[in-house]
Amino acid sequence: MAMTSRPERLEKDDAERKLERSWLLNVEGFLARCSPGFVILIGLLLLILIWIVDLVTGSFAVGEFYLVPIGVVAFSRGRWVGTLMAGVAALAWGAAEVATHVTAIASSVTYWNFLTRFFVFEAVVLLVAPMRDVLVWERELTAKESATAAELRALIELRETLMHGGDPSPFAEALGEMDEADRLEKSADLEA
Repeated sequence: MAMTSRPERLEKDDAERKLERSWLLNVEGFLARCSPGFVILIGLLLLILIWIVDLVTGSFAVGEFYLVPIGVVAFSRGRWVGTLMAGVAALAWGAAEVATHVTAIASSVTYWNFLTRFFVFEAVVLLVAPMRDVLVWERELTAKESATAAELRALIELRETLMHGGDPSPFAEALGEMDEADRLEKSADLEA
């Protein structure tokens, strides 16, 4: 079995530390531990806080902040819940505009603004929601690859032990015969 050099081990350890410090992985881990209702409640409370700030500031533009609870909920709970949050956020923003007399409830501009904001929020949901699925899939694939690599290393070590262990065993003889057959097959393929 080949030994890993010190610089390669340091690079691997450094890469693992960077992965552990990733804020996206930390957020995903936290949200995965929370119940779905808790995450939705946090999103709604954050949305209410942004709505109150929007009411208090009046014409000051805080519209971009409505994207934060939408992104959190869509990332954590998926596309359909994110779509509902996008609708609630568009409705809250429209209500804030009506309450601060930016537009009137009878004006068609209010409804047009609601639709355009909803579509923008939905576009964000469609971009953010698959991110968690990909992150979870990547983590599962990495774990499976790591387990497979460990099994392969163990098999290689067992093979090396059997081949070069000193005392001939039936397994070592069988492996030697299989290696010889592989070599003969490869040389026959090269000659052809």
